[in-house]
Amino acid sequence: MIIDDMNLSDSWVSLEFSTDEEIPVFVKFRPHLQNFKDTGVFNWRMDVIWAYNSPNESLLPREIDLDLMEQVEEALADMLELDNQTILAFSFTGENERWWAWYTTDIDIAGERLNAALSQFDQLPVTINAESDPDWEEYVGVLEDFA
Repeated sequence: MIIDDMNLSDSWVSLEFSTDEEIPVFVKFRPHLQNFKDTGVFNWRMDVIWAYNSPNESLLPREIDLDLMEQVEEALADMLELDNQTILAFSFTGENERWWAWYTTDIDIAGERLNAALSQFDQLPVTINAESDPDWEEYVGVLEDFA
């Protein structure tokens, strides 16, 4: 299967919701990734989590942090999605963290590309976790909750 020939839709849904504690959270997700899920080769989810300290009770990032997060997301997408080897499925921003969820065919290659993309930035407050998620349970949960 040649995944770099697959069409990766750049269509996104973005919305805001509130937690039970009335804390705002923003979610952004791609609603049309079924073709990637159905390949059966995107078996790993790489979570990139950026912890920040909100200046107020909203628990949202400062504007300067938000701008840098957008630059980082763009750099990651440019490197990781180059040949559809790793794709961004969704992100959440709120409660003092931004969580990007990437699905990948090869966690080692994704890690190498992530490090290359992040090397252009000063050290960032991010942690990276890899989880086996062959059924895309997290993504399906996002669709069930927000689509």
